[in-house]
Parts: sequence; structure tokens; C-alpha cells
Amino acid sequence: MNISKFLLASLLLFACTAWAGDTLDAVIGRVGDQPILKSEVDRQVQLYRMQVPQDPTPLDSLRKMALEQKIENYVMLAEAKKESIFVKDAEIDEVLDQRIAEMRSQFPTEEQFNAQLKTEGTTIAQLKGKHRDEVKKMLTVQRLIDRKLRPQVTPPTTKELEAFFASHRDSIPGEPEKVDLSHILIAPKPGQKSKTDAQAKVQQVLNQLKLKKPFAEVAKKYSQDPGSAPNGGDLGWFGRNQMVPEFEQAAFALKPGQVSGVIVTQFGFHIIKLLEKKDDQVHAAHILISIIPSEADMAKAKRTATALHERVIVGKENFNKVAKTYSDDPEAKNTDGRLMGIPVEGFPSEIKDELAILKEGEISDVIETPTGFHIVKLEKRYPAKSATLEAVKDQLTEYLKSKKMQDLYEAWMKKLKTQYFIERKL
Repeated sequence: MNISKFLLASLLLFACTAWAGDTLDAVIGRVGDQPILKSEVDRQVQLYRMQVPQDPTPLDSLRKMALEQKIENYVMLAEAKKESIFVKDAEIDEVLDQRIAEMRSQFPTEEQFNAQLKTEGTTIAQLKGKHRDEVKKMLTVQRLIDRKLRPQVTPPTTKELEAFFASHRDSIPGEPEKVDLSHILIAPKPGQKSKTDAQAKVQQVLNQLKLKKPFAEVAKKYSQDPGSAPNGGDLGWFGRNQMVPEFEQAAFALKPGQVSGVIVTQFGFHIIKLLEKKDDQVHAAHILISIIPSEADMAKAKRTATALHERVIVGKENFNKVAKTYSDDPEAKNTDGRLMGIPVEGFPSEIKDELAILKEGEISDVIETPTGFHIVKLEKRYPAKSATLEAVKDQLTEYLKSKKMQDLYEAWMKKLKTQYFIERKL
């Protein structure tokens, strides 16, 4: 983790504060005599892309949005100066301390945190000094909004709540149908032949890569990850704690262009290529070879499930004791296989179909899904309910307060912008 960039990212993303590069660059906007640099806007767009990589918004649109956000920020800073808004040093220190505590929590030990500081050639005191002005601006803007807008945001009246609920009733989700059930899962376990076959495929992949075949081409041909294989194994950008530990550790240890050895995870065998690295994010591609259970492995799992089904149906054994002992559901050991208050829509279609015909207290036949063989006992059914005002009152109150604040902000900002010279060059 790059500590300096982490702190800067947290300030930019959560506060929309100003940031300027260390070198002179193009001026793409202006509020009064305050220039807005291209580096400011590009940096904010880059950080947003890293945090929300799936957003399909075109780059040009993001840059215009970021520029407008900068303009609004500088307008508010100018207005705060008129209002003589003052932020105490102690308040700035408190925010900086919170940000640094967040950074520290990303490291397993204090020693590792201090080692990273040393690697970056910085200290906590230097970090605070570097970002102090950004925090001051952030708090100044917050103080201005608190003074000018927040007092006008009052909770909606009962009549407002009732009117909104009545006009949006059809779009407000109610309570879905839910069930309490007990569940046994028998997952097919790959036998030695399946493992040997997978290892042979891995060797084929390694041979192709040794022959200098393009990684993307090999991924398209061999990878068994349906989500990334068509794109040459490209996984896009991701950060810490987004992948399983073994995969993450290997990916972050690579240098751009470097290809890993074989990495084993719960999903199978991976070969990873690091494409790019920025701050605490990486852009990687991989080739996955799964260990797929054979037909014999599937048949064995089905025989096990069928035998357990006979024990609870014919032998009248306690369903939950059998689940605790034999189920492959990782939670079964702690819950005796009980699943409480689960929305029916969350189950695979095969289980939903079975639940539709079960009565409370009944046990299903053996159900096959892509994850294995299941036996379910319906304990209790909770019918779907339409939304009621009482049930959603708290959520609607917060939504309407938020909407009122947004409407006030937009009207206020529109008026403020007419009072300052504003230039846009995008």
C-alpha cells in the first residue's frame, strides 16, 4: 500500500477537495482568479475509475463532471471566505488522525505500517503537513453547508410521507416471500483422476507460455473462467481484499509484465499476469484451470445424498443432527443446517421449484444444482407482504431529507455560480 496516495485518495473521494500536481500544467477552468489545473481533474477521474471500475461513463463525461465538481468546490471556498468561516487546528488534526488510523488498520502490524512509511521516505508528521490544507478546505466547505443549508432540512411531515408513499406505492418493494428451512448439501468432490487431468491441462498452458505464445491468446483457448476467458483472462483493476488471499498475495507480488507460477486456490489452478499497477490497485489477467468432478465423482455424491435422504425419511433420524454431521455447507456445523428468514428468490431455480410444492414440516427429494445435491426441510413459510408506510417510514424519512438537501444545494449552487466569474475549457 502506498500510504501517501491512500491518504490523498480518501480526501479526494470523500471531500472533493482541491489537489494540484507538482508541475505546471494546462489551466482548464477558473473561478475568479483561482485556476483549475488539468492535473487536478485527471487525478480525480483516475481515483474514481480505480474505486468504481465498472462505471461505463465515457472518460470525457467523467472529466466534465470532475471539472464541475472542482468549480463548485472553489465557489464554496470563496463564499466561505465571505462568511468568515473559520476551522480550528484541533478539528483539522482530528480528521488527519482518523485518516491515518484508517491507513494503519490496513496493515497487519504496527511494524509493517512503520516499514511502509520508511519505504516511502516519509513520516506521520510529514503526511499531516502535506495534506493539512486539503483537510482545512474540506472542513471549511462542510461548515459552510452546515450553516447555509442544513438548518433548512427538516424531517418530512406526516402528510408529506403519506403523499410520497401513495404516489410511489408500486415502486416501493415490500417484504418478499421468506422461509425457514433446514438444509443438507453434498458437494461432489473431485477424485484423483480429476486432479490429474487438471494438472495435465496446467502443464499444457505452461508449455504454451514457454513457447512465448501471447498470454491473452492462451487464456482464450484454455482458461475455464467464463467471465474473463473471452477477454484474454483480463480481470480489470482490483484492490486489496477483493480476491481470495492466495490469489491476491501472488498478484500484488508481481511486477508489470511478469507472469506467476501456478497458484492454487479453492477455485483451482491459476497462472497470473500483472498488466499494470497503480498505488494500491493492480490490473491483472489470469488463466484458470478448474478441478472439475468427473461423472464418477458426481455419482458418488448423489449416492451419499440419497443414503442420507433415506436416513431422515425412512429411518426418521433427526434432520439437523444429520446436517451437522454430513453437510458440506460450511455454516452447517454452527447452525445444524438451519437457514432462517431467507428470501425464496435467493435460491437456485431447482430449489425454488421444490419449495413451491412443499408444506411446512415436509422434506424434499434429493435436488441437484450446479453446486451439488441438496435435501431441504421446510420449517416455516412467510408469505410476501406489500409495503406499508409504517414498515418503510424510517427509510422514506431519510430519503426525503436527503432529497430536500440535494434540491436545496442545487438551487443554492445555481445562484452562487452567477455571482462569480467562471471559465470552463473542456
